[in-house]
Amino acid sequence: MPRSSKRKEKKKKKQTTEEKSEKKRQGLVVRYTFSGFAVAVVLNNLFSNESSATKMSQESVTNIGFASIPRFYGDMISPTKHHVASQWSCNWFPNDHIHCDELFLQRIPAPLTNQESILINGNIQQQVDSQRWLFFGDSTMKRLFDRSALKQALVQDPFQQYQSKCLGDNICEERLADRCELNSVFGLPYPEKWIAPDPYSFEGPKKFGLTNHFCSDCSGCQSNYLSCKYNFDPRSGTKTQCSNSKRRYGGYMTMEFARDREIQTPIFQTTQENIAHYLKHEFNSIDLVRQWGKPICVVGTGNHDVLLDGITTKDFTSNVHFLLHNLKHVCSHMVWLGNTCNGRESKFPQTMKQMKVWDSAVKEMIEAEPDLMAMMTFVEVFDASLTFSHSDFIHMSNTWYEELGKFFLNFII
Repeated sequence: MPRSSKRKEKKKKKQTTEEKSEKKRQGLVVRYTFSGFAVAVVLNNLFSNESSATKMSQESVTNIGFASIPRFYGDMISPTKHHVASQWSCNWFPNDHIHCDELFLQRIPAPLTNQESILINGNIQQQVDSQRWLFFGDSTMKRLFDRSALKQALVQDPFQQYQSKCLGDNICEERLADRCELNSVFGLPYPEKWIAPDPYSFEGPKKFGLTNHFCSDCSGCQSNYLSCKYNFDPRSGTKTQCSNSKRRYGGYMTMEFARDREIQTPIFQTTQENIAHYLKHEFNSIDLVRQWGKPICVVGTGNHDVLLDGITTKDFTSNVHFLLHNLKHVCSHMVWLGNTCNGRESKFPQTMKQMKVWDSAVKEMIEAEPDLMAMMTFVEVFDASLTFSHSDFIHMSNTWYEELGKFFLNFII
């Protein structure tokens, strides 16, 4: 056979092979696209039909790949909204939080740098950076605080530094409250008369706190924080015995509802207003803000609000709006920590749909107010919690809280 014929034959075979490869690739793309579309349709039906969601068995949830729900569902809503959200929110996973890391580096305010003489490796150093962090929420937030190293970093270690005169010119004390010591832990006066929560404003408390006035519904939400007051003493001289170039303190404060009347005073009837008032006048005194700045506030709620009779998504977001606008003036930045969820069927009202819809509604409410969004970061944990181990239907395992705590600690210490 002539060489020209052989070349034509080889070229023909090559074209045939390439055509087959291209058809195969297109087939895979079509099948992949169709599969993704089918899953998206199933998920859309799942979230739009609550009865079908409650009837779905645990096995069927696993078979459709439930760990991917929020990504499909979120992308289906609006690409524009997804783009806006990506500028201030992230989806956190224990083994994948690069986007959250980058977001925090961009949005979390830097610590204040103070001029003070301290000893670092035998040399006197003039700069010490200082920052405070506070966590607000129900028992899920308290477990994050207690079962990770956050408590040690924000309360225990700073208190030891204070005792060693290495926490600046301050007098500090650790405060820990029982469920019926809500007012006393903050040094707040009691009103002459306890006022019941307004059912039309969807306020807590709902259970224990409703029959035991000035107590919390939650038995595991004890406020625990370090309280400091500025106390400059010129007689103390320059301190050079300290070796910590970073100073941190803060803690956890009970706030199990977006709006409730567990803490009441002669001035305000809600917990949210009273804590904001305390932060403004005590925690954020002029001298402390000059030395430390306003605290970074990590906030989350929802698990207890869903128990309130007749509450809707609109009611919940309205109360979250009330909460955030009380805190925005006393925090340098706010991090909204989304709700975890359980992929199993249950009699509990904290369903997958409920938690996802409420998270999305809170995000949209914040995005509608540019001044609020400018000082906030939204961390979603819904996706990761569906496939991670739980200790019960509501609470995650200790490993979860340890890993999430490590994430925050990377930016605290």
